Amino acid sequence: MNLQVRILALVVSLLFVAYVVWLVRSRKLRETDSIVWILAGMAVFVLSVWVRPLVFVTDLIGAKFPVSTLFFSALVFLVFVALWMTTRISALSEDVKELAQKITLMSEEEDEE
Repeated sequence: MNLQVRILALVVSLLFVAYVVWLVRSRKLRETDSIVWILAGMAVFVLSVWVRPLVFVTDLIGAKFPVSTLFFSALVFLVFVALWMTTRISALSEDVKELAQKITLMSEEEDEE
């Protein structure tokens, strides 16, 4: 990986982690959700500084460039995050449905009294 790409990855990863921290501090992102994103940003930072593991994985999977491996890894990571978020949204939707039903029952009980 050439020097320009490494410097760009370093800067982007640091800005990304700083942005995640800002989102947490401004209460737009929960701490539990931020851990995954901070770890992802730190992983990009580490792989930008220490390229040898990335080159090893690139050779292992038969890719031509370490950057390709990095983008592929990011794509796989985002697919897993999307699946994780989908399961959380499904659970929250079920919770909202149950709460709406309870509120309806409570309001009907009040009307009967």
